[in-house]
Amino acid sequence: MTGISASGHEEEKERFTVGAKTFKMRKHRHLPLVALFSLLLSGIAMTHAQQQSDVRNGAAADIVFLVDSSWSAGKDRFLLVQEFLSDVVESLAVGDNDFHFALVRLNGNPHTEFLLNTYHTKQEVLSHILNMSYIGGSSHTGKGLEYIIHSHLTEASGSRAAAGVPQVIIVLTDGQSEDGFALPSAELKSADVNVFAVGVEDADERALREIASEPLSMHVFNLENVTSLHDIVGNLVSCIHSSVNSERAGDTESLKDITESSFVVFTTLEMAPKEYGILGVEGRAHMGKPCQGCVSLCSLCFTAVHVNKRDIIFLLDGSDNVGKNNFPYVRDFVTNLVNSLDVGSDNIRVGLVQFSDTPVTEFSLDTYQTKSEMLAHLRRLQLKGGSGLNTGSALSYVHANHFTEAGGSRIQERVPQLLLLLLAGPSDDAYLQAANALVREGVLTFCVGASRADKAELEHIAFNPSLVYLMGDFSSLPDLPQQLIQPLTTYISGGVQEVPLTQPEGKRDILFLFDGSANVVGQFPTIRDFLYKIIEELDVKPEGTRVAIAQFSDDVKVESRFNDHQSKAEILNLLKRMKLKTGKSLNLGYALDYALRNIFVRSAGSRIEESVQQFLVLLVAGRSTDAVAGPANSLKQRGVIPFIFQAKNANPDELELIVPSPAFILVAESLPKIGDLQPQIVSLLKAAQSAGPVSGEKDVVFLIDGSEGVRSGFPLLKEFVQRVVESLDIGPDRVRVALVQYSDQPRSEFYLNSYMDQQGVINAIRRLTLLGGRIPNTGAALDFVLRNILTSSTGSRIAEGVPQLLIVLTAERSGDDVRGPSVVLKQGGAVPIGIGIGNADISEMQTISFIPDFAVAIPTFRELGTVQQVVSERVIQLNREELSTLKPVFLPSPSAGAGSKKDVVFLIDGSQNASPEFQHIRTLIERLVEYLDIGFDTTRVAVIQFSEDPKMEFPLNAHFSKDEVQSAVRRLRPKGGRQIYIGNALEYVLKNIFQRPLGSRIEEGVPQFLVLLSSGKSDDEVDDSAAELKQFGVAPITIARHTNQEELVKISLSPEYVFSVSTFRELPRLEQKLLTPITTLTSQQIQQILASAQYAPSVTESDAADIVFLIDSSDAVKADGIAHIRDFISRIVRRLNIGPSKVRIGVVQFSNDVFPEFYLKTHKSQSLVLDAIRRLRFKGGSPLNTGKALEFVARNLFVKSAGSRIEDGVPQHLVLFLGGKSQDDVSRHAQIISSSGIMSLGIGDRNIDRADLQTITNDPKMVFTVREFRELPNIEERVMFSFGTSGATPRPPSVEIVPPSRPEKKKADIVFLLDGSINFRRESFQEVLRFASEIVDTVYEEGDSIRVGLVQYNSDPTDEFFLKDYSTKRQIIDAINKVVYKGGRHANTKVGIQHLRLNHFVPGAGSRLDERVPQIAFVITGGKSVEDAQDASLALTQKGVKVFAIGVRNIDSEEVGKIASNSATAFRVGSVQELSELSETVLETLHDAMHETLCPGVTDVSKACNLEVILGFDGSRDQNVFVSQKGLESKVDTILNRISQMQRISCSGNQLPTVRVSVVANTPSGPVEAFDFAEYQPELFEKFRNMRSQHPYILTADTLKLYQNKFRQSSSPDSVKVVIHFTDGADGDLADLHRASEELRQEGVRALILVGLERVANLERLTQQLEFGRGFMYDRPLRLNLLDLDYELAEQLVSLCFF
Repeated sequence: MTGISASGHEEEKERFTVGAKTFKMRKHRHLPLVALFSLLLSGIAMTHAQQQSDVRNGAAADIVFLVDSSWSAGKDRFLLVQEFLSDVVESLAVGDNDFHFALVRLNGNPHTEFLLNTYHTKQEVLSHILNMSYIGGSSHTGKGLEYIIHSHLTEASGSRAAAGVPQVIIVLTDGQSEDGFALPSAELKSADVNVFAVGVEDADERALREIASEPLSMHVFNLENVTSLHDIVGNLVSCIHSSVNSERAGDTESLKDITESSFVVFTTLEMAPKEYGILGVEGRAHMGKPCQGCVSLCSLCFTAVHVNKRDIIFLLDGSDNVGKNNFPYVRDFVTNLVNSLDVGSDNIRVGLVQFSDTPVTEFSLDTYQTKSEMLAHLRRLQLKGGSGLNTGSALSYVHANHFTEAGGSRIQERVPQLLLLLLAGPSDDAYLQAANALVREGVLTFCVGASRADKAELEHIAFNPSLVYLMGDFSSLPDLPQQLIQPLTTYISGGVQEVPLTQPEGKRDILFLFDGSANVVGQFPTIRDFLYKIIEELDVKPEGTRVAIAQFSDDVKVESRFNDHQSKAEILNLLKRMKLKTGKSLNLGYALDYALRNIFVRSAGSRIEESVQQFLVLLVAGRSTDAVAGPANSLKQRGVIPFIFQAKNANPDELELIVPSPAFILVAESLPKIGDLQPQIVSLLKAAQSAGPVSGEKDVVFLIDGSEGVRSGFPLLKEFVQRVVESLDIGPDRVRVALVQYSDQPRSEFYLNSYMDQQGVINAIRRLTLLGGRIPNTGAALDFVLRNILTSSTGSRIAEGVPQLLIVLTAERSGDDVRGPSVVLKQGGAVPIGIGIGNADISEMQTISFIPDFAVAIPTFRELGTVQQVVSERVIQLNREELSTLKPVFLPSPSAGAGSKKDVVFLIDGSQNASPEFQHIRTLIERLVEYLDIGFDTTRVAVIQFSEDPKMEFPLNAHFSKDEVQSAVRRLRPKGGRQIYIGNALEYVLKNIFQRPLGSRIEEGVPQFLVLLSSGKSDDEVDDSAAELKQFGVAPITIARHTNQEELVKISLSPEYVFSVSTFRELPRLEQKLLTPITTLTSQQIQQILASAQYAPSVTESDAADIVFLIDSSDAVKADGIAHIRDFISRIVRRLNIGPSKVRIGVVQFSNDVFPEFYLKTHKSQSLVLDAIRRLRFKGGSPLNTGKALEFVARNLFVKSAGSRIEDGVPQHLVLFLGGKSQDDVSRHAQIISSSGIMSLGIGDRNIDRADLQTITNDPKMVFTVREFRELPNIEERVMFSFGTSGATPRPPSVEIVPPSRPEKKKADIVFLLDGSINFRRESFQEVLRFASEIVDTVYEEGDSIRVGLVQYNSDPTDEFFLKDYSTKRQIIDAINKVVYKGGRHANTKVGIQHLRLNHFVPGAGSRLDERVPQIAFVITGGKSVEDAQDASLALTQKGVKVFAIGVRNIDSEEVGKIASNSATAFRVGSVQELSELSETVLETLHDAMHETLCPGVTDVSKACNLEVILGFDGSRDQNVFVSQKGLESKVDTILNRISQMQRISCSGNQLPTVRVSVVANTPSGPVEAFDFAEYQPELFEKFRNMRSQHPYILTADTLKLYQNKFRQSSSPDSVKVVIHFTDGADGDLADLHRASEELRQEGVRALILVGLERVANLERLTQQLEFGRGFMYDRPLRLNLLDLDYELAEQLVSLCFF
């Protein structure tokens, strides 16, 4: 078949299978056998002919015409169709006992012309046909066939099927149906309806064959044009007669072509196995070819092959690898195959499972008894969806749940068990164990691969590699059943092989990856000798152990790959010569990722693809400077077994992320003593090479969880036990083994004296079936083992002093107490080893285990294979001598104190920064609550979310049961918000949650705990709030992602309770560390810890001040007045020395009410204050209540909790802006402010009451008036002088501060690009439209100038309306609501975005791009684009359009990120219903984008701007930066070209800006200059390339001073000066660099912008310390690998030039 290949088919021509053996067969040697079968088949043929001769010549049938009108456009063509129908009717007898006719036409929807019982004479039928009028329409053949089934083939409609009259359908179609017809077609075939397919006008042959009945040679007519219809009438009528006759004769079995030139192929008749002794024949019937030897065109050939009993499970890839567009092909494939099977409870049973990340049963083997029921289910089958593909897990699932008696399998009756696996991609998990388990069970697995399926993987899984079928594309799938039906219904077994799970003896690949940073300087010879001694004891050779060696620090240096030095002598010689790599930082995460991508690969000599075990031996002597969790997880998924040497300052928490259990970590007391660990690591590495089991007396008992939670992983659990047993020397005087399974109750499977040989034990393990049961009571099971297994009567030798080892495997938390039984067990002489899987509690495993280090925790059953070797090694090593050196550890009860009173408040980050991992926070709280004793008189729980402000989810007195709390936690959704104000949140919980009215029992002495989870560093001050909270008696425990320890230590009870994670996915490992203080600390202990803490007094500098700006935002001031006030405040703030210990700023607006913007403690830097001021917006309102506003600031701003330092004597200033007369009394509150020592300053325009201002300030000299607020700059110096010395800093003489000017009203051009394909169904698309309407409704306020356009797209775009079409908000929303859903199979986002650029963001469509109005594109898509849209989006962004991208459902965040202009404008939600939850975040970002005009702050469009840019860089000392940073040259070229063409996106009116660039860098020996300031020309680039010869380039304080001197010597005094520096990290002292950066700024340089090179460490910290001048929208560090880096830098320069 086209697009299908099956490996080994040539060989199949010469072999057949009988029973369990495969034989080869040559044609000439088996002529007698051929003759025998020929005789047999000729007898059957004669019987068939005899049957036909007995049928009467006359015939009766019900015939329904289905006429597809789509191709018969035009009257002339339709007349030919009418003639054809008439000719067919004319040729057949019409009457009550003869032929009856019905006619259905398709014109979009099916339409009945007449029913089978409408007419009783030929003349009536002909008259109706000839009088029909022409109607065109679309082609929906599938819908037409379904319509006939339900509306015509019924007794009420005249069908005589119940009387045995044959049913016939004649379909006229072009075969180009717009819907699927596989399911209705299959139903018709299963009901023995004869379907003839007549195709015209280049009809789709495949579609016709799918519609038609068998044999296709008789039922398919494909015509070149409609004029040929007349020519086939005779043949068609003849075939109708023949098919009717054969059906009436009961001929249901016939043969297809049974011979072909060089080999014999047999199909199996229903009676063949019983009557002729044929057990099974391997081969393939060539069903697609015309019948050979047929008597006439209409000789009946039948393809359905009826066979003996068998159970078949379809296991279908339901992941995104298949996708919704291709799933109909998969469904049709299954339908066609099922239709060809003899389905029935006593014949062939069929089950179906879909899987992606997890498997889902569609129906089991015993669900359906009839084929029609099964086909009905298949018609409803939908794609499961999911990004992962865990094939191993799915194979285990069908093994445990379907090939069992409970799943409908007849495996106990020895009915053949078959699995048909369809994959469209490689597996994400290990699959060999599961595949081999099926082989051992006798299941025959067939594999079909499509798309990205891995052929080698399929051949491993299939029961025979020759039964792997690879498809060219999904559309070929429906044809495959013709190839599959033969082997699927005849194979009993054949060539079944179990794929080896482990490598041949002695093979393994070991990578030694060791710390080569400054951590080991001086100790490198010791490490080198240590490695030498380890490798010296290994059997290094190409076919044995292969060794690779690498060092790492900030990057990785490979000393030898697996295929570089394959003899021991070569490796040892290399080691002798090896030098220390050195490096400033230690990027462990990068090193692990590098090893996976570049060393554990075939090209480097790794045999990972050959299933040779891969080992990583890692030596770490310091903390990693990057994230470890992600690469560590990838390492586990690839099955690499890690062993780690922990030395010096290595972080054990980081290392535990890499290993399955702490047992894999070997701790070196010091580097000089690391040699002491050599025997241990050699023993571990050689353990799997041991030639056979190790002898030694011991009794080993396996105690395995058999509850329902284990069902899917039970085969892997058995596999694990078997592998451990295979490593043991079983015998009556050596190792004895017993096994107990347990859930609610324990059950002994076999005792220590049941089997005395290894095979006997293994056979018993293989026979195990899941016990079942809801809860695993591990404590009761431990007690059972002690009382019933470790006894002399059951074979235990405990009385003789033989070690008693107990291996406990469980996947759930115990339903009862484990501590008591484990203590008794260990005191009784047993040595337990706890292995926890998935939901198992690691603390329980540690409590059970002989010593805590024996406990092992793994996330899923799939990881059992990675810990099996360590467990086997431990069992082997634990002999009498070893145990004599160990003492059991008895941990305190995990529940100790858990039932006592305590109040626990979870304060959780709900900002958009935490949103992507919010579910992990939710899960942590759920699991902790599960452990606590929740109740009114025991433990109470509250949850508060925070970002800019706190939100109480529920207080301490809301829920008093575990279920209630967990239910409330599961409903939590992130609140959103961009900032993280921890200080504000701490103050909130102190004042509002840890209080008696809301359930706190702090006054009763109940311990008060606060568990803080934050996604990063706080954006406000935490010191005062944290100190106040602890002084109140609360015990804070802090967990934060990506933040420094200093802030967390300030907040937490003590440094012991500070936890940092790189991702919230790591939270599960902290559970026990969090529970320990919560369940054990008493109020007295908390007070003792708090009493010992020293609180440092607040530091204030001499120029410190607290300044609150109180702004009249009433109707009298208007929006333009607020804009001028905002700009004036910004100018003042720029001149103040802002900082926590210097000047603090607060801002409040008011009119008839009060609107606090931010408090004195909120923002800690000048840039943050300026950002917040830029966001000030006019409030409006009347009347003006100044007195109310004064009272508010006195009570809420000038207080300690808001950040005021009034109690510390720091000067307090109130600056009041007033634009009208107050309607309430101001004198009383003015007096309060004055008496509090607050200095008031009043500023008003001509409309104010000067007496009011004098009353407030209490000093006429402190009142300043202007005619209009636009004149505020005139009083700037006087206002600054009024502050006295507080905080004022001299303005740099060379800096001309231009006040920013913002538009009075919002202006924007917004075009929505909406996915109108089947990614969104019709109902979902309405939600998308509703979301677009909400955006417009919210953002478009009265007086705004906003234009909106909308485009809908599938494979092509459709213009719904343009920017110029509607001028009011109401018109725009009405137009959005009138948009009609397009539909369509594919979404091409690339074409849609290109369409926006070329047809919408142009003046002709209404775009005001040339007027500098913000241009915004909103792309909302529900799936991946058929073409990559990234370049199209980049082109649109470079045109000046800010692209917002919102992905819904089946599109990942990475894909959305490619479409958006930057990360701030990329959003993703799981469903259309969640769009409304996204509105707030989108609107906030949109608001910023609308006010970030292309030329922010330009007040004079004719203003000239001269830019001078220094472009500098540094590079590694170890390698030339031009070599190590491969993208540097091309990026610099692009950037230089981009910024030299800034006039294309600038706003300088008629005067284009001049841009002069200099490229200079610093080396240890002095500066190197490529060229001086010049307008860039392409030929200058070669001068930059000439800098390659120098090395290295450095970033120190001298580098920044070099730039400073360069500007002094060569630049123009009135130019805007900018430095762009590319860096791989600081080479000098950071404090010196910071001072040099500050000097650069004070010298008048407008901005220092850093761009991170590849593998730069701590870039965020570096930018925070050194950068200045970047716009507020650009808070992420720039990196070399940003696709639009050149444009981002150009955008920065534009802002700097005109702001």
